[in-house]
Formats: sequence, C-alpha cells, structure tokens
Amino acid sequence: MLHENVQMLDMDVNHWRNLQNLVLESAKEKRRIIVIHEDGEIVKFVHSQRLPIVKSIDRVDDPHAAAEHVYRANRHLVDFVAVFEREAFDRYFGHWQGTWRADEDLDEFAHRTYATLDEYADGLVTYPGPARSTLGLQWRVGASYAEVKAAVERYVPADTAVVFGVFDGDELWASLVLGFDADRRAHVVTTVDTFDLTLHGSRRDVVRDVIAWADRTYGPCSIGLFTGLDGARALLGSREKVAVLRVLAARGNLILDPAPAELASLVSF
Repeated sequence: MLHENVQMLDMDVNHWRNLQNLVLESAKEKRRIIVIHEDGEIVKFVHSQRLPIVKSIDRVDDPHAAAEHVYRANRHLVDFVAVFEREAFDRYFGHWQGTWRADEDLDEFAHRTYATLDEYADGLVTYPGPARSTLGLQWRVGASYAEVKAAVERYVPADTAVVFGVFDGDELWASLVLGFDADRRAHVVTTVDTFDLTLHGSRRDVVRDVIAWADRTYGPCSIGLFTGLDGARALLGSREKVAVLRVLAARGNLILDPAPAELASLVSF
C-alpha cells in the first residue's frame, strides 16, 4: 500500500504537524514506569520523569501480574507500566530486523514492527494494553491495518490521488494528499501546498481550489474528504465510519467531493 520508494515532498509544516497531532500517539509522551529484569531479578525500576514511585514488587515471576501490580500501586502517576526481560529485547530486534525486504511496501514492514511484539508477549509486557498497541508511535484512526488496506482496495481507483482535509472554522488546518500508482500503492505522501494556493473564502471555495490543484499536480483526484476538527476527531475515534460520515453530512460538516459512486452512496440519504 505504501511504496518502498515513496516521495514525501512540498509539505506544509503546519499541516503536517497538525495532522500528526491528530492521528499519532507517542509512548515517549506518556508517563510510564519501566521495569527491566534478567530471569526475574530486577535491574531497573524507574519512572520516565524520575518521580518517586511505589516499588510494589521486588522480583518478576509473572511479568503480566507484575505489570498490573505496579500500575495499580502507581496509577495516579502513570499512563502505563512496561516490564521487559532484557534478553527478549535482543531476540525481538534480531527477529524483526531479519524480516526486512528491500522490495516490500513500507507499511508492511512498519506493521510487522508491532505485530512481531506478540511473539514476545511474556518478555515485552505492558499494562494496560498489550505492547503492540502501546509502544512506539501508534496510529489512532479507529480502524485496523487490514481494514485500511481493504478500504483502499475497494474505494481508491488506480493512478489517482486522494485528499483529506480538516478545517478549523473556514481555515484549512491540516491536510493529507496521497498519490496512488497503477497497483494502488501510495507513491506520493504530502500535504496541500499552501504556497501554491491562496485558500481563501468559504470551505466550499477552499475545497474547490484544493481539488483543482490536486488534479493538476497529482491527479486525477478520485476522493476528496473534508470536515471540521470536531468531525475529524469523531471520525477517527469511531469504528463506525459510515455512521459518523452520515451524521457529519446531515449536520453540514462533511464535503465528500469528488468520490466514487460506491463511496458517495454510503453517506447519501
């Protein structure tokens, strides 16, 4: 889905930063307690902000129970607890890095970064929630990786561009432009070029100019989906995408233009 030689060019810094703030969640920004052990013997027990904590265990026999116990003893200080067996780190990274293939889609490799954590479920433990959905940079889009891939295959025509936009009032606050090749692989990832467009007027005016620009630059544009900031948060936060899109459309908080007939019919009344 994401070409191994994807082009990321002409990005608007503000749009890209706002988009990341909307859809990405970093474990590094979370308050966390890290427990590292070797065969049960604890060698590190520390809060990410070096805060004083309740060290409610002195050994790790059951890593899952230990993580939960430490979390409950310090729940007012942490977002999650990680209990790592030191040797599991080496095994995990060696395994994961050994799976890389130069010709595979980048998203497949990135997805495997997290999926492989399931194979070390007793060595790399987090609470609450499993390591694969807690560590690193997590996409919070309210859909699984498989569901996103299926949506691309179903709704995005080959050799077209797709534009997503988020408004704050009548100002285009964030955007994402994806250019797909003949195999429906995203070979271009960028934002709307705010230096090439004036982006003035109503939302409809802005959308019309953005789609015309996308047609000229990366087109033809097959899908343009625009909503307000509150609408974007509702859409990303729900697994019932069609239901949310219908509500947004009914409230006048959705512009879906252009769109393939099958996609447009899902939100029509």
